[in-house]
Amino acid sequence: MKTILPTNSFVNRKYFQKRAFSLYLIIFMFLYALFALDRIKGIFSFHVEGITTTNELWLIPLLCILIYIIEGYYDRLHIDKYNSLILFSIFMYVFIIILGGFNIVSISQYLYAGSLFIIPILIFFTVSRCNIDCLSFLIKFFVITNFLYSIFAILLTNNYAFFMELVDNYVDYRYYSQYRPSMMLGSSITVGYYFNLTLPLCLYVFNNIKGKKWKIFSVFAIVSNIIASFVLLSRVVVLCSILILLIYFLLVRSSNKKIRGKIVFIFSVIGALIYAFDNFDLSRIFKNLSFSDTSSISRFEAGSIGLYIFSKYPILGSGVGRYFERAYTNRYINIDGTTGLIDPHNMYILILSEMGILGILVTIFLLIALFKSFSYIREKTLRQTAYITLLAFLFDSLGGSDLFNNISFATIFWIYMGFFNAISRRDRNNKCCGNGENIQ
Repeated sequence: MKTILPTNSFVNRKYFQKRAFSLYLIIFMFLYALFALDRIKGIFSFHVEGITTTNELWLIPLLCILIYIIEGYYDRLHIDKYNSLILFSIFMYVFIIILGGFNIVSISQYLYAGSLFIIPILIFFTVSRCNIDCLSFLIKFFVITNFLYSIFAILLTNNYAFFMELVDNYVDYRYYSQYRPSMMLGSSITVGYYFNLTLPLCLYVFNNIKGKKWKIFSVFAIVSNIIASFVLLSRVVVLCSILILLIYFLLVRSSNKKIRGKIVFIFSVIGALIYAFDNFDLSRIFKNLSFSDTSSISRFEAGSIGLYIFSKYPILGSGVGRYFERAYTNRYINIDGTTGLIDPHNMYILILSEMGILGILVTIFLLIALFKSFSYIREKTLRQTAYITLLAFLFDSLGGSDLFNNISFATIFWIYMGFFNAISRRDRNNKCCGNGENIQ
């Protein structure tokens, strides 16, 4: 790996050390979101109506501030006009959340819900400061972590009781057979969304990163990602995985023009599917494809409640956390005689119900700003990877509102968005040569 700056002077060595330490803090936040147990995240955390929350609420701002202090004047955050649009979107979110506070019933629920969404966005601007060498390290780090996490998810599926006993958790009788495992990141569905976010990066490394060892390792990462996505038994996750694979195979041109790469890719995917179908019961994915099962009905009911709330508060919404509480003991709510899940499991419905039409317009504005920023990535394959990653998130958001109610998942999402934004900033500022320096 190339050095960030020549180290033949004290100033440059000092700069390198500052950069390296900032990178370590970003990596720590990433690993903490994925691997820290709930009991660890609950240490020194705030309580909402007697319910333990997560210490990520103060840990993330603390680490982001520390990174800014460490880097000091060596690398001031450059806000160009497109990052300004993103910053404007965030200010608008804060403005809408403040206005929605006039409808609140519980101040603690209101502050908690707003913090879960706003605080992780700080990471976006922190990661956007990374330079080419940090980015080169991060993309490989993302793929390695994905491989380890997907292997862990696969092992948990048939050995959940063993791992629950290992960490001294309650063991339910269902854990002794194939089980959809919740992990440190969150529910099995949330974990599946993480795999969908990371699959495009694994495919990019396979197609574009030079070096035989990375080609081989990325194949294992792709295979394990696909298997894990299937055994988690989420129809949205599986469908999103298939769409990612099809889009990448059909539309994204690899820097490796040899047909051998495509053959390896196809057989790797086929092998992953054969292994998953031979070793796990995947019938739930294909059963009730009409979404007439109990789980789907519950989600439709919760979605209907969300749209009903939106009809009552169409402009600014009902306020974050008023109806769809983030800290709760009862999974169900009853609104004017209609009962449903306390989470609508749809980000767009959640935004409409809590922030109204203005909130959904700001969301559209933010997404356009992100896509616009990614359009400046000069390397075509990497630019397409950024698009696919964001599209995967938007597709998964039809079945989950994790960006608003799971700070660990939001941490991963904003680190990825900051990663692509850092590449965009680098290319806009002409810090690469030719038509765009590849991430290697």
